[in-house]
Amino acid sequence: MYSLHQTYFSVEKRLEHKLHEANGITFSQFLILLGLHCNARTSQSAIAIFLHITEATVSRHIAQLAEMNYLIRKEDPENRRKHILTMTPRGSRAFMDAHALIELELKEVFDDIPVSSRELITKAFKTVRVKLKPKP
Repeated sequence: MYSLHQTYFSVEKRLEHKLHEANGITFSQFLILLGLHCNARTSQSAIAIFLHITEATVSRHIAQLAEMNYLIRKEDPENRRKHILTMTPRGSRAFMDAHALIELELKEVFDDIPVSSRELITKAFKTVRVKLKPKP
């Protein structure tokens, strides 16, 4: 199990470095943009649920991304405590560039592993995620 943690940490650290170098964003900020890419107009709380992180963490990253003009945060007219997020065209470009970079990096990292082994790993992780999913 420790090797799983080490692998994740090493991959995340590599992606963090590459993203910062190329796009000036962190991996966590990329994940926020991913959440917005998957759901064009959403709330901070929905992003936190999607990413399994605290709303405070999301709020901090959103403030930075808004400063960079990657997203717009507007107060929900129906609930003033809720903020609706929308990615800007600049944010969309940054997301697409970052996504392409991550795909390239992951291909380089995992390319030496035979496809059949990668499929087995994917199936095993899917089984674990299903088992860990909270029951209703």
